Amino acid sequence: MKKKILIFLLACSTFQSCYYSTEKRYTVAQPYAPNDEMYFDEGNPQFEEGEPYSVLDFIGSWIWIESLFAKVMIWDRRMQNHKLSFETKKYLMDYIRDNNLKDVKVRFNQYSPGNDFRRLWDSKSVNPLLKWTIGLFAYVVNDVLLVGRIFGGDHYNPYSNTIHVYSDIPAVVIHEGGHSKDFAQREYRSLYALGYAVPILGAFYPEARASDDAIRYFRYRCDKTEEMTAYRTLYPAYGSYVGGGISDLLPTSPYTLLYSYSILAVAASAGHVVGYVRQNQVEKEWIPKECLIAAELERKK
Repeated sequence: MKKKILIFLLACSTFQSCYYSTEKRYTVAQPYAPNDEMYFDEGNPQFEEGEPYSVLDFIGSWIWIESLFAKVMIWDRRMQNHKLSFETKKYLMDYIRDNNLKDVKVRFNQYSPGNDFRRLWDSKSVNPLLKWTIGLFAYVVNDVLLVGRIFGGDHYNPYSNTIHVYSDIPAVVIHEGGHSKDFAQREYRSLYALGYAVPILGAFYPEARASDDAIRYFRYRCDKTEEMTAYRTLYPAYGSYVGGGISDLLPTSPYTLLYSYSILAVAASAGHVVGYVRQNQVEKEWIPKECLIAAELERKK
């Protein structure tokens, strides 16, 4: 019981930190010691997209149960739909370039385990011991066995410094970019990556930071439409992380899976409520000074 209360209080505090995100001034990333050996060229582009396979992508979008649950949980059919629009891809491309993330790889609905292993091999971002234990395990599970074109979930791999995205929602792909930005600015990346792997609580802080940065990025771009969508998307998504942390405490029983999904549904629903409340508040007060100045300058052209 005490553990559940502790997790609840921590979740509330991180929700609160996201709640006031737009009051902070947006700052672009200044990566700490980027790996120039992993920079890109014409033969190895920074952004790649998988070839469209309609049957495979249909299975990944509408047959795989986790994809269906994600669509219902976020209440957006674009979640893990394995078909990204040019506009969504451009949002992430702009974000990566705006934040000087020159050594991060972005894969749009692409399964490329061989190339991902080469990136893991060349990576100097984390301690070699961690890279070839936890990092190798994460690679085998997430980048090899769980074929992204079917079982794909949007994620960032800090060990290979690679972003994998499958959802056609700007807020979601920018959130994953936020993880790479957060990681790139860390001096002690190995410890930060290790902290993320801590069961139950490890993901709470970095997930809150990535959502916070995504919302503030849309404000920085004076993009009201996507900022409003981000509240409706990232808050329930964060609720699912909280629910996942709580469900990890459940004892094993024949009903564990049912209880886990029920907790996730309740947590995501709470995130929807908080997100809609925040969205309504921001809509009433959405007049950022810098956006007014930019609009005025645009009118004078």
